[in-house]
Amino acid sequence: MVIEEYKKWKKINEELVGYSDDILKRRVKQLNDYKEKVENVGFSAQSKFHSSVIEEFLYYLFRDLLNELNKKAKKDNDGKSKQKILLGGIRAYSNLYFAPENLIDFIKTPNMKINVKDQDFAIYRTILIKADGEQKLINVPVVSIECKTYIDKTMLEGSIATAEKIKNGNPYCLFLVVTEWYDVSYEVDPAYSRIDQIYVLRKEKRRSNKKKPIDFAVVKDLFEFVKYHLERDWSSIEQKLTKEGKIL
Repeated sequence: MVIEEYKKWKKINEELVGYSDDILKRRVKQLNDYKEKVENVGFSAQSKFHSSVIEEFLYYLFRDLLNELNKKAKKDNDGKSKQKILLGGIRAYSNLYFAPENLIDFIKTPNMKINVKDQDFAIYRTILIKADGEQKLINVPVVSIECKTYIDKTMLEGSIATAEKIKNGNPYCLFLVVTEWYDVSYEVDPAYSRIDQIYVLRKEKRRSNKKKPIDFAVVKDLFEFVKYHLERDWSSIEQKLTKEGKIL
């Protein structure tokens, strides 16, 4: 039953093109319908089934925007650029270091090592790093999203630590958490962390008596937030100063 419902959901999302309000509303409606149909089929939170639905939904949500941005980048580079922005789950670059066995080994080769962090969903590009004959292919995200069915205090602490690592690798990366329910005490304030935003799709605590549907307004805000980040200047301080009057 789940496979048949999944095929229907996937087909509808593949046929929907664009990111107008109408398209976004239809995607959210289809997501709610699909989630409702597969809600009571025995998948535990540990199976990650429901969080993987959100991961795939994000792919459909941003797919057409990324296609447009890739075409624009290719046009601006006179069609010469072979690189493009990708999206999906990745092992994201966080930092590199050198680990030779001894001084003689270090003279021969720097022994470059790469630290990575698994990310549920990312908008990223691949980069080839070379050092004294060694080379490593890394995935550098510009948007990194952790997808959860619900988030509790322990999960939040893990996300805070991950945000720190990901932004060490690329300080211009937007780090978000997307969850259906929020299960953290209101006394805990994540504002001090390097998480840029936590989106709670159902706008409620996990233990609410009546389950709300995934909210279109939250999804639209998520989309617009990411879109703005992808289209704005990241490091041109002069332009940000003169256009926006904001530096960061």
